[in-house]
Amino acid sequence: MHPGFRYHVASLIAVFFSLVLGMLIGGAVFSDHTLVEEQALLIAELEERFHESSARLAALQADLDFSAEAWLKLKESIARDRLTGRTVLLVGDGDVFLSSLLQRAGAQVEVARLEDLGQLAFPAGLSVVFPLSSEVLSSAEREAIAALSAAGARLSFVWAKDLKPPLSELPPSLQVDSIDTSVGEIAFLLALSAGVQGRYGLQPGAEGLFP
Repeated sequence: MHPGFRYHVASLIAVFFSLVLGMLIGGAVFSDHTLVEEQALLIAELEERFHESSARLAALQADLDFSAEAWLKLKESIARDRLTGRTVLLVGDGDVFLSSLLQRAGAQVEVARLEDLGQLAFPAGLSVVFPLSSEVLSSAEREAIAALSAAGARLSFVWAKDLKPPLSELPPSLQVDSIDTSVGEIAFLLALSAGVQGRYGLQPGAEGLFP
C-alpha cells in the first residue's frame, strides 16, 4: 500500500479508538443509561464511517496501482528501439537508473565523470545527459555546462520530481523534471529521440507533460 494511504488509515484508526476510549471512560464515570445508549449509537456510527473510509481508500489505492501499471507498460512500449543507433554521453558516475533506461531504449551509453569532461573532445551534435541533483550548481558544473554548450553538444538536463534546480542558469536545452516517475521517463525518451528542446514534466512551468 502507498505510504500516504497507510498514514490515512492509521490516522482513522487512531481517531476511532481515541473516541471509543473516551466514550468508555465517560460511561464509567457517568452511569446514566441514556448516555450509555447514546454512546453506543455514536460508536456504531463511527465504526460504519470508518469502514466506509477504509473502503474508499482501498478503492483509490487500487486505482493508483492500475494507473502505475499502465504507465509502466506505456513506457516499455515507447522505449523499445527508440534510441537505437544513438550514442548518449551520461555525465556523472554512471547513474544506474538513467543508464538502464537509455540502454533499454537501444542507446549506446558512454559515461564521463564531471572532472574528466575537460579532457574529452565532443563532436558537434553529441547527445549529453546531465542529471541534476542539487538546487545550486557548483562551479565545476557551471564550467562543464558552458564548455559542452560551446562545443555544440545537445544538452539534456533531468532531475527528480522534488528537486527545483536553478533553471535560469541552464543554456537552451532539453529539460525534463520528475525523471524518477514513469511520466518523466516517457517525456525524456520522446524528447531525446525527437531532438527537441524545451521543458517537460509534472512541475509548474513545464510546457507540457510530453513534447
